[in-house]
Amino acid sequence: MSKSTINYYVDMATFLPFCSLLFTGIIMLIYHTGKPYVATTLGQDGDFWRDSHIVSALISLVMITIHLSLHLSWFKKLFTGKLKNKYWLRNLMLVVVFSFTFLTSLITWLLLEESNMETLLLGIHNKLGLLLIIFIAIHLLSYFKWLMNMTKKAFHINSL
Repeated sequence: MSKSTINYYVDMATFLPFCSLLFTGIIMLIYHTGKPYVATTLGQDGDFWRDSHIVSALISLVMITIHLSLHLSWFKKLFTGKLKNKYWLRNLMLVVVFSFTFLTSLITWLLLEESNMETLLLGIHNKLGLLLIIFIAIHLLSYFKWLMNMTKKAFHINSL
C-alpha cells in the first residue's frame, strides 16, 4: 500500500473523532459561558459533554499524531523554513493554533481547578478552538482535490 493511500485512510479515520470533537466543543461553549453542568443539553448534562469532548480530543490527538508522523520530513521542513509550497504559512498557523488549543486545555484539565486562571485559559481555549475550526476547514479545502482523487481511487470510482 502506498504512503499516499495510508495517509488517506488515516485522514478518513481522523474525520469522525474530529467531527465529534467539533460537535462536543460547540456544546461545551454553552457550559463555559455559564450554563450549569447539571443542566442538560440534548438530553445529557455538562459532565457527559465534557467527558465526551475529552475522549474525542484524545482520539483526535492520536490520529493527528499519526497523520503528522506520515509527513515527518514535511513537518521538519515547516519549522526550518525549507518548505516551499503555497500552503506552508496556512499549515504553520494550523499547527500553532492546534498546539495552543491543546496546551490551554491540558493546563486547565491537569493543573488548574476552579480559579481565575482556569477561567481565563478556558476562554482562550474556546476562542482558539473556534479559530482552529476555521483553519481545519481551510486545510481540508486546500487538499480537497487530493481527497476527492483518493476517494475515487479507494472506491474505484471513475467519476464523481
